[in-house]
Amino acid sequence: MTLSKRLEAVASFVDEGASVADVGSDHAELPIFLLSRGTISFAEAIENKPGPYSVMEKALSRSGFLSHCRLSLSDGVAELDPQVDTVVLAGMGGPLIVRILSSHQEKLGHVKTIIVDAHSERPLVTGALATLGFRLSDNAFFFEAGIAYDIMKWRRSPEAVAYSPQELLFGPLNLRRKPPAWVAYWSGERARLLALIQNPDLPANEKAGYAVKIAKITEAIE
Repeated sequence: MTLSKRLEAVASFVDEGASVADVGSDHAELPIFLLSRGTISFAEAIENKPGPYSVMEKALSRSGFLSHCRLSLSDGVAELDPQVDTVVLAGMGGPLIVRILSSHQEKLGHVKTIIVDAHSERPLVTGALATLGFRLSDNAFFFEAGIAYDIMKWRRSPEAVAYSPQELLFGPLNLRRKPPAWVAYWSGERARLLALIQNPDLPANEKAGYAVKIAKITEAIE
């Protein structure tokens, strides 16, 4: 079974022997891959609508791993199995990830690891996970089909975690590691903003705001 680069990155962050809940499992590619590799022996595959749930169930039945899975027709982690220690939220927007986790915090008591692939508003996700008592332990920033991804692995932290505004914007580990794909992404964003402020019709307040962001990007990547 071949996964996309994005899902390969997600799978690489799952610990050996973990019990995984895949929220928004779709065709259950991730649980099937992890079970077929022997990385995990149990998965909870979650969908919140009957149509996608049926697709997920059929995919798991064809795979031969249905007996190793709990299928859940529920909203996010609302009916999270108590044995789950790792939650995956991949391929959704940042606000939805935050809503799913924040709405049922009581279900996260046994969760040690959260793996997220936020397609928007990553600073929002970073701040929310820190507030929920998790610390960023690893991430992978890369491009696939021209789209920038930042897959993040979070571990429960015994101590309170707080990130600076710069860390929230750029990613705590990205700032330290400066991976080439991340530098390329923010260099492109800086070039875009530099082009925008050349517009003579741009209001002064917008130009000033862009200039501040350009300065932040320059400080981060250089």
